[in-house]
Amino acid sequence: MKSILVSRHAWGLLVPVLVLCGISLLTMQALFSPEPTRVPASAAVKQLGFMGVGLVLAWLAAAVGYQRLGRWAYLLFVVCLLILAALRLDTRVDLPFIPERNGARRWIEIGSIQLQPSELMKIAYVLALAWYLKYRRNYRTFAGLAAPFFLTLVPMGLIIIQPDLGTVLLFLPVLFAMLFAAGAKVRHLLIIILLGAMCLPLFWLHIRDYQRLRLVGMVLQTQRLRTYFDANPDKWQWFRPPKTTAAEWRSELRQWEDQAGYQLVHGKAAIGSGGVLGAGWANGPFIENEFLLPERENDFVFAIVANQWGLVGALIVLCCYAAIVVMGLDVATVTKDPFGRLVAVGLTTLIAFQALTNLCMTVGIGPITGITLPFVSKGGSSLVASFVCVGLLVSVARDRPIIMAKAAFEFDEEAERYSHPA
Repeated sequence: MKSILVSRHAWGLLVPVLVLCGISLLTMQALFSPEPTRVPASAAVKQLGFMGVGLVLAWLAAAVGYQRLGRWAYLLFVVCLLILAALRLDTRVDLPFIPERNGARRWIEIGSIQLQPSELMKIAYVLALAWYLKYRRNYRTFAGLAAPFFLTLVPMGLIIIQPDLGTVLLFLPVLFAMLFAAGAKVRHLLIIILLGAMCLPLFWLHIRDYQRLRLVGMVLQTQRLRTYFDANPDKWQWFRPPKTTAAEWRSELRQWEDQAGYQLVHGKAAIGSGGVLGAGWANGPFIENEFLLPERENDFVFAIVANQWGLVGALIVLCCYAAIVVMGLDVATVTKDPFGRLVAVGLTTLIAFQALTNLCMTVGIGPITGITLPFVSKGGSSLVASFVCVGLLVSVARDRPIIMAKAAFEFDEEAERYSHPA
């Protein structure tokens, strides 16, 4: 099978990436420059610098090759785990290069450079899991899934106590996609998903009140549900925190909309007011008033894009992500190397679900988790990590070793039925 993404055309993956980066630069210029058409904004210049670093690291990742990095996958994974553990250790030992921001410890500061170890952890996790799964067959049994899940839950546990819920949400989709690509039985994966769904009521009862408010408030953004809630407050009693009356619960939700939910409400307003063609570049109240939409350059940057360029700009962004996903999966389909295939599936799923999570959060159909939009949001660690993912995908597309064995991840179902009844 041939593909347009192999050999000299492998760098075609960068085309949609560079389009997204261009949108990011224009947005940073509009948000941070008093005269967007003349004065280069410092934020845009800084973002351009991060893009340059990302391109260099993407080239290095492609030059070194995913196979060489795979040999060091476990070591890289362990090093990332130790760094994440050190972030938590700083709560007891005050380390000057690990600052606390908004009650979270997610960054390492070295001079003016700020690093977020969880971004590196995502890449190390994909490499380590792909290296583990590449020639094994025991995950074809239900009990054999224990090791991949343990490999996943350890970094998830260290990241969630930072706390960083947004990054944690990416690990399980990547795990399931890689297990499916490696040949794990669908019924086993469905059983695990069913067990997880059965635990959701326990999750709901044990989350904090502000988290409960955030989730219910997100649902009630639909006007019809809001009207029903106001008319039938007692029917929502299961969602209320213990020892809270219906009136108190409604009052808290109103307060949530004016405070914690302010960002979601105004983000949806920014998207809706953009219309089909938008207000125009560097125009509109959401550009002029920085207090109208908090985190407009990070978590809610898509709302600004849709406000400036309307439905047309939003569709361009969506098409770019769709192109990245299609080309990434095409890379996975073409390569015969089992490790390369799993790396391509894992990295593509990582980018896809990060973008999907951010977009769902912005339009109000997903929880606000503080996750960035790949290649568009302001920031360095996430942007550079996303470029490294693209570099590794290029490496998989370009470097296709000759495999002197049967095709990867093909199994004899009849033989397995007798050797592994589960």
